[in-house]
Amino acid sequence: MKYFRYGLFALLVVFIAGCYEITEEISVSANGSGVYTTKMDMSALMEMMKTMAGEEELAKGGLDRVIDTIIPMKKVMDEAKDMSAEDKALYAAGTMALKMNIRENIFKADMQIPFNSFEQLQKLMSGSGSGGMSEMFKKIYGKGDNAASSPSDQGLDELNSIFDVTVNKNEITKKLNKEKYDLLMSKPEIAQIKDMAGAGMEVLYVSTIKLPRPIKKSDNPLIKLSDDKKTATIRYNLLTIFDAPESFSYSIVY
Repeated sequence: MKYFRYGLFALLVVFIAGCYEITEEISVSANGSGVYTTKMDMSALMEMMKTMAGEEELAKGGLDRVIDTIIPMKKVMDEAKDMSAEDKALYAAGTMALKMNIRENIFKADMQIPFNSFEQLQKLMSGSGSGGMSEMFKKIYGKGDNAASSPSDQGLDELNSIFDVTVNKNEITKKLNKEKYDLLMSKPEIAQIKDMAGAGMEVLYVSTIKLPRPIKKSDNPLIKLSDDKKTATIRYNLLTIFDAPESFSYSIVY
């Protein structure tokens, strides 16, 4: 597990430096169909891991390969073992754009999932099947002692799952579920990150929701509306969720 320790340590260092970003982009049409996109820029992580472990050590985990490709998620979902059949079917329609180059310190993963209904969007926003990104890394690097560690391995992809999400043709709501929050906070990997949060860690999380009609009202001051009021954007440090999770609940009526 030598490589894993390097990966985790470097990951935490990157967080302290505030060099990690997650972007969520949602486009919704009037009939409930649309596209859900998650973008993760882990280039700073790559640079720090190379500094800490050296290129030879990273090569043992397969990170020395130059990758610039678009991968159909269906290939990954066909072999996934930790996801339900329903979640596999939802993610199978998507694609992953992966760019990685150790020498140029590039490490980016963009996942795009089309959805056909408000119900499917609700599942995506609530974190159901959030192992899609994790399953992709398992597929590419395996899970042996020298396997690469992704942020999803550290429990970060579960932070959005502590909210109950409701999506319909008129409203999108995201409300804190205290029971889910308490359960997640009890996990060792989350406790590790929580302990480090007080040391200045930042994970910039930006969520942009594009709607078919103007927004009539929203109840969270963090939400910024576009001039035509059809787009809502929320920016925050994901790790402040430890101190005030309820402050990220919201209701958008359109």
